[in-house]
Amino acid sequence: MALTKICEQCDMEMRLIPAGISKAKNKPYSAFWTCDKRTGGCGATANAEGENSAAPAAQSRSAANATAQPDRLASIESKLDRILELLER
Repeated sequence: MALTKICEQCDMEMRLIPAGISKAKNKPYSAFWTCDKRTGGCGATANAEGENSAAPAAQSRSAANATAQPDRLASIESKLDRILELLER
């Protein structure tokens, strides 16, 4: 289970919101990832279905960031390639 996820739209780190019950409507909702605007994100959300929302205590946040780093770099590289393609036109 990933403890972090990188937003596909803005490359910021997303936060996992565990499944729960809505305070406003008193209805259950599934776990989801959010790219929080309050911390500089774009506000996008992603479904976390099939992922265990309880984080294992043995895995540290820095270890999770280290495993997420290659995905983030690949995403940034892909976006830079698209920008270069547009500039070459």
